[in-house]
Amino acid sequence: MKCLCLILLLLMLIPARSAPLARKPDVLVILVDQWSPRYLSWENPQVRTPHLDKIAAEGMVFDRCYTTSPVCMPARVSLLTGLYPHNGGHGIWGNALNYFTPPEEATMFRDIQSVGYTTAQIGKTHWTSGPSVREGFTKIEDYHRALGLDYVFDVSGPVDSVTERNPYAEYLRKLGLIEQVAEEMHDRYVKWEFQPKASLVPPEHYHDVFVSREAAGFVSKQPADKPLCVVLSLHSPHPPLDAPGEYATMYEVGKLTLPPNVPESFRREMRTIGHPETREMLANYLGKISLADDCIGRVVESFQKRGTWDHTLVCFTADHGEMMGAHGMITKGRMYEESARVPLVVRWPGQVKAGHSKAPVQMFDVYPTIVEAIGGTVSPRRQAVSLLPVASGKKETVRKLAISEIGTRAPLNIMATDGRWKWWVEEKGEFLFDLDTDAHEMTNLASDPAHLTRLNQMREGMLLHLRSTQTNLSEGYKSKVQRMREAEGKPARGKKKAAEKLP
Repeated sequence: MKCLCLILLLLMLIPARSAPLARKPDVLVILVDQWSPRYLSWENPQVRTPHLDKIAAEGMVFDRCYTTSPVCMPARVSLLTGLYPHNGGHGIWGNALNYFTPPEEATMFRDIQSVGYTTAQIGKTHWTSGPSVREGFTKIEDYHRALGLDYVFDVSGPVDSVTERNPYAEYLRKLGLIEQVAEEMHDRYVKWEFQPKASLVPPEHYHDVFVSREAAGFVSKQPADKPLCVVLSLHSPHPPLDAPGEYATMYEVGKLTLPPNVPESFRREMRTIGHPETREMLANYLGKISLADDCIGRVVESFQKRGTWDHTLVCFTADHGEMMGAHGMITKGRMYEESARVPLVVRWPGQVKAGHSKAPVQMFDVYPTIVEAIGGTVSPRRQAVSLLPVASGKKETVRKLAISEIGTRAPLNIMATDGRWKWWVEEKGEFLFDLDTDAHEMTNLASDPAHLTRLNQMREGMLLHLRSTQTNLSEGYKSKVQRMREAEGKPARGKKKAAEKLP
């Protein structure tokens, strides 16, 4: 009996094993194309996106998120690199015909992969264009591996040529639809991609549905014991305005309301566009948004079946927005809210607070947010910053300004906002808006003497931002003298002092 008591006592004294570390979260990045934040359900009750609504209700919604550039390629390269267009290693201020994102600068996936993750991008990539993509690589798969990607399923969107060779083109070819679809797309692009007309392709064969099926299938095949990071990159609601099937008619044109900054009529593409025509465009655009939402729901379900959804980190954002008639403009490329501001939701149960933030943030901040969440280290010289301090409620902001840049010729257009005041300069002049009192940017205050001090503050803030965010290849440099002294080290000096004490 005494022996038994002694054993029990010894067992009690042995320190308990620490609990196993919690499994790293799966990561789902939902990247959509040309989605104006004016058409998020929490900003506009006309929009029907039930799957996205659930994600937003469980996460932090960033109401003042801006793209680094309001066009596709530079924004996507910023996400991949964590750099602004004005940084070395990026350098693209607009869509380019021949551009190659250097793998040594495209660090996002490698930073994620280095912590033990399987990485994949499924859907549109648009990091490179032209023959330079082959520069230094025998095959495109070698380039993807250099980026830190285990799997890439590149579908840029609808095909406009029968000669295209990508997974979706091959899919249409097997269905016997490639010639009709290519001819229709070519016709739309040549005449006007904003002509609202249902796609020839039924919803079940539409490119974003095809992409979401591939993404869901990929998730279902991954081993449960290895964390996963998937970027679901959808082409919608980018034009052409070709919502398929029931999505083309699910929004009643006559019941749609337009923002106050959409003029009664305006001229674009050699045609006059009035409110009726704008509503028709909007109805189809919203149909593509609802289709994208259903695609998101399909991929969410795959994580639920995997059993990891309850602790999956989700980031939903877009490369840029869409003017959709605001200020008499369509498409993107402008600094107005409809084009430069983008959606951003960060959802991570138990780690991220549910709610809204008006902190000025950037779309490419998704990159370091993910890396911090999974316990990784962001590569040096990145300009993107983690949003976890804001999303978790520890800080109100991590940036003084969010900026956006665009231009294919001088002078380049550049914008800055602190979340309330928004300033930009372009070839047509200078602009200053108070977003708290003028959310639709109807009154330009740049020439108002009463706001001269604010105007100068925004100008100076932009200059300081540019000075502070240049790529600095000398960062961390130590002079030869300093290095030699450090190489000697304290022990050496200690030995010298000890020797001096000897008789």
